[in-house]
Amino acid sequence: MSAAESDFLYQVWSFIVAARLELSLFLAALLAHFLLFGNSSPQKSKKKKENAQSSTPLTFSSAKELEAVFAEAAKAGQHKQVLQCWAASKKLNEPIAVPLASVVEVMQRFKKEPDFIQKEIYSFLTKRNGACNMAIINDLLDSLAKRLDSDFVEQVVAMLPTGGFELDEHSYEIMLTMYFTMRSFDQVNRIVQETKQKKVKLTTRASLVIIKAALKQENFDDALEKFRELKNLWDGPAMQGPSMAPRHIVAQLVDMACKEHQLERFLPELARVPLSDDAIHLMVSEVVKNRDLPLLKQVEELAKSKNIAFSESTYSQLIKGYKGDDVKVRQLFEEALEKKPDAGPDICLAVLNCCSQTRNFELADTCYQHFADRMPIATLSAFIRFHFEAENYSKVCDMYEKDAAPVRQQAESEGRSVLDARMERCVMNAALKCGRSALAQSLLTENPSDVAKHITMIRNAAAEQNLPAAMDIFASLKKSGAELNSVVYNTVLDACVECSQLEKATSWMDQMKADGMTDVVTYNTLIKAHLQASNFKRARSILDEMRAEKLQPNCITFNEIVNAMVSSSDWQVRREVWGVLKEMQEANVKPNQVTCSILLKNLNASSPDSDITQTMNLISNMEEQLDEVLLSSVVEACVRIGKADLLNTKLKQLMSGDSIRVNGSHTFGSLIKAYGHARDMQSVWRCWKEMRNRHIKPTSITVGCMIEAVVSNGDPDGAWNLIQELGEDPQCQSVLNAVIYCSVLKGFTRERNAQRVWAVYEEMQKRDIDLSVVTYNTLLDCCARCGRMDGVPEILADMKQAKIKPNIITYSTMLKGHCQIGDLTSAFRLIKEMKEEAGLVPDEIMYNSLLDGCAQASLADEGLKVLEEMQEAGVPPSNFTLSVLVKLMSRARRVDAAFEIVNKLSKKYKLTPNSHVYANLVQTCCFGRQLPRALKTLEEMIQQKVQPDKRTYAMLFRAAVQQNQFETADGLVRAALGLPGALHFLARAPTLAMCAGIEDHVISETLAAMQGYPDGNKVAADLLDIIKQKKPRMHVDPASCQRQSDSWQTKGKGKGKGKGKGKN
Repeated sequence: MSAAESDFLYQVWSFIVAARLELSLFLAALLAHFLLFGNSSPQKSKKKKENAQSSTPLTFSSAKELEAVFAEAAKAGQHKQVLQCWAASKKLNEPIAVPLASVVEVMQRFKKEPDFIQKEIYSFLTKRNGACNMAIINDLLDSLAKRLDSDFVEQVVAMLPTGGFELDEHSYEIMLTMYFTMRSFDQVNRIVQETKQKKVKLTTRASLVIIKAALKQENFDDALEKFRELKNLWDGPAMQGPSMAPRHIVAQLVDMACKEHQLERFLPELARVPLSDDAIHLMVSEVVKNRDLPLLKQVEELAKSKNIAFSESTYSQLIKGYKGDDVKVRQLFEEALEKKPDAGPDICLAVLNCCSQTRNFELADTCYQHFADRMPIATLSAFIRFHFEAENYSKVCDMYEKDAAPVRQQAESEGRSVLDARMERCVMNAALKCGRSALAQSLLTENPSDVAKHITMIRNAAAEQNLPAAMDIFASLKKSGAELNSVVYNTVLDACVECSQLEKATSWMDQMKADGMTDVVTYNTLIKAHLQASNFKRARSILDEMRAEKLQPNCITFNEIVNAMVSSSDWQVRREVWGVLKEMQEANVKPNQVTCSILLKNLNASSPDSDITQTMNLISNMEEQLDEVLLSSVVEACVRIGKADLLNTKLKQLMSGDSIRVNGSHTFGSLIKAYGHARDMQSVWRCWKEMRNRHIKPTSITVGCMIEAVVSNGDPDGAWNLIQELGEDPQCQSVLNAVIYCSVLKGFTRERNAQRVWAVYEEMQKRDIDLSVVTYNTLLDCCARCGRMDGVPEILADMKQAKIKPNIITYSTMLKGHCQIGDLTSAFRLIKEMKEEAGLVPDEIMYNSLLDGCAQASLADEGLKVLEEMQEAGVPPSNFTLSVLVKLMSRARRVDAAFEIVNKLSKKYKLTPNSHVYANLVQTCCFGRQLPRALKTLEEMIQQKVQPDKRTYAMLFRAAVQQNQFETADGLVRAALGLPGALHFLARAPTLAMCAGIEDHVISETLAAMQGYPDGNKVAADLLDIIKQKKPRMHVDPASCQRQSDSWQTKGKGKGKGKGKGKN
C-alpha cells in the first residue's frame, strides 16, 4: 500500500470518528421509519389514490339526483364535489336548486380569480332564470356579508338588474346588518334612503339595526322615527301579549332622549314598551337635573302604570325633584320606608335637602328619628349642618352631646374621631353662638393643640367684636406647644381688622415680622385695614414694603385697592385707580375677572368716557376666558351707562362666538334686559326661547326683565300674552308677582288703554297676587292719563280694603289727573285732604302739577299763589318749575313777568336755566311777536353754553318768516345745519349752535314758507342750493310742504292776533 493510499484511509477514518454521533442518530432514525411505515413515501401513494378517485367524473341519472347530491355536498363541505355538481348543473336544460353561496365559497377557497367568479355568477343570473330566485341570492349575500366582504356584495347587487332581480326586505336586512357591523354609517344611511324611495317595508331586525345605527350616530330623530314604525307593528292585532321591543334598545333610546333633552317628546312612546327600573331611574335623574316638575310627574305615573318598583336611588331622586312640595316629599318618604324598610342614607339625605329649602323641621325630625339607630357619621354631619344653617344652634349642640353619643362611642372604640373638619366647625361655632362655652371648651380639651379649632374660635371672637378673647385663645394655643404657622397669625391679624383696631393690627404686624410669620396674605390683610380707614396712600406704600420683603403682590392685593378706590366718594381718589392698574400690569400681575367686575359695577351714565373706554379695553384684552358672570356684569354696566351704540357693539362682540355658554337664569335676564334697551327684540325672544328650550327655570327677576323688555319696546299685548302662558305653566306660576304685572299695567297705561288695564287688574285679583301701593298708583295713573277720574273712588276703596295706605305718589298721581282735565277745585281740595287726613306734605312734583294746571286754565294769579305757598313750605323750585312758570306767564301774555320770574328764582335758588326753560322763554317772545328779544334769549343760551334744541329753532324759523325777517331765518337755518353764513353770535360757536336732531320736514316747511313771499324767494333759493351741496343726505322738498307753509303765511298776516299753538 502506497503512502498516498494510507494517508487517504487515515483521513476517512478520522472523519468517521469525528462524526460518529451524528451518523449514529441518522441510522437510528432510518431504522425507526422502516419499522413504523415500511414504505419510504406513504403520502405520495395516498395522494395518487385520491387523485385517481377525484378524477373519476360523476354521473347523474336525473336532475333531481343532481340536486340532491349538490345539496348534500354543500352541506358536508365536500368542496371538489360541489364544483363537479356546479359543472354538471350548467349542462342541464331543466332548473334545479343551486346552493350558490356554497359554490362561491368553494371557488374562493380554491383561489379562483374574482373576475372568473363574477362571470360565473353573472352567467347564472342571466341564463338560468328558472333556476334562480331571491332566496338563493339572499343566501349568497348573507354568506358574503357574514365574512364582511362588502366589495363582493356590492358587485353582486350591481348584477341583479341584468337578471331581472330586485332587492327585497331580506336583502336590505342583510346589507344593513353588514354595514352596521362594519360601522359604515354612511352606507347604512344610503340604504335607508333607498328603501324609502323604493317604499320597501323593512323587517323588524332591519329596523332594529337602523335604530342602533341612529343611536351610534346620536341621531335621535331617525331612531325615534324607526322606533315608532316598529311600535306600530308590535301594537298591531297580529302581536299578542307584551311588546317585543328589545330592552337594551329601549334603554339606549331612553339614554339618548335624556342626553338630547328630548325625553318629553319620547315619553309617550313608552306606554306599551317594557321598561327596566334602570331606565326609570335614568329618566327620573334627567328630569330632576333639568328641574322639570310636570315631566317628572309623567315619568312617575308611567312607572307606576307598569308596576315598576322604584329603587332606593330612584326614590332619592324623586324626593329631590319634588323639592318645595312638603306634602309630596313626605308621601314619597313614607312610601319608600314602607317598600324599602332597610333603606340606606341616600333617602335620608334627599329628604334633608328638601327640608333645608322649606325649613320643614318637623319632617327633618321624623327622618332623623327613623334613622337614629343606624345613622352613619356622614348622615349625622348632614343633620348637624342642616340645623346649623337654620341657626338652631342649641339643637346642634344637643344632637352632638346626646343623640350622637352611640356614634361617638363607636368611633372612639375604633380609635377615630366622630367629627370631620366641617362638622367640627359647625358644632364649635354653634356652641359659641348659643353660649355653650363648656362644649366649646371640651372640643378644645380633646385636642388642645388642634390649630383648626383655635382658628375657628378666634374668628368667632372677632365676629363678636371681642378682640381680647381672640388674643387669649391665641395665647392658649401657643402655650399648648402646638406648632404655629402663618395661618394662625393671619387669623389674629384679621381679627384686629374685623374689630377696627388699626393700631393693634399694626403692632401685631410687627410681632409677625419678629416671629418670621409674614406672607402675602399678611400684607393683604393689613392693606385692607388701611383701606377701611381710607388711608389710600399708606395702603399703596405697603406694596413697596412687600417687595422689600421679596413678596410679590397678587391679584387679591391689587383688587382690594382698586375696589376701595372706585368706591370712594372722593373723585380725586377714583381718578388714581388707573395708576394702580398700570402698576399692577408693570408688576406682571394681569387683571382678572374680579378686577373687571369691580370696575364695571361702578360705571354709570355719569362716568367719564375715558373710564368706560379703558374698562372695556381691559375686558377685551383679558387673558382669562369670559364667563357668564362677567358677561352679565358687562351688559348690565352698558345698560346703566345708557349709550345705545356701546351696548349694541358689546352685545355683538360678546355673543359673536360660541365660547360662552349661558346656563344661569340671571345671565339670561341680563341679556334680555340689554337687548331690550338696544331695541333688538329678535335677540330678546331668541334668548327667552333658548332658556325655555333648555328647561332652565326662569326666576321672577328674569321674567321681570323679559316682560319689561317687551313692554318698553311697545308691545304690552305680547307681554300680557306671555304672562298668561306662564300662568298656565305649573313650573312658572310661582314666579309671577305684582312687579311683573305692574310692568304690563304701565305699558297699557302709557297707551291709554284703560280696558286692558282693568283686565290685568282683574286677573291679578283672580290669581291672588299680593298687590302693593305701586300697583294701585299705576291704576290711578291710568285714570289720570285717560281722563277717567271717575274711577278713582273705586280704586281708593280697594286700597282701603287691602289695608294699603296712599303715599305721596298716590296723591301726586290723582292731583295730576285733576289738573289735566282742568278740575282745579278738586285738585286744591285734594291737597287740603292730604295735609289733614294723611299728614303728608306736598312735594315739588305736586306743586309743579298744580302750576301746570293753572297754566292750562290760564289762571296766572292762582299760579303765583301756588308758587308763593311752595316757597313758604320750604320746597325749592327746579328748572322744571321754571319752565312751567314761563308757560303760565306766556298763556297770560306777560312776557316781562316770565323773564322776571326766571331771573329772580334763578338767583335765589342758584339755578342755571336749561334748554327747556330757554325754549319756553323763546316761545313766549315769539307768541308776543318780540323776535329781537327771542334772538337775544338765543344768544344768552349760547353764552351760557346751553345748546338749543330742535323745538327752539322751529319756533324761531316760523316767527322770522311770519315777520318777513328772511335774512334772519336764513342765518338761523344755516346755524342749525352747521352751514356757513349763520347769524354772527351763532357763528362764534358753530358746534354749540348746530342742532343734529332737526327734522328734514321742518327745513322744507321753512323754505316753502319763504318762497311764498317775493322777498323771500331769492333767499330760499340760495339756501336750498347750499343745503343740497353741503347736506346731500338731507331730503328737502319745499313743494311738498307748500300747504303747511301757507298756514304759516296766513298766521303771519294776522298781525299777531292769531292764536299761536305749540308745545309749551
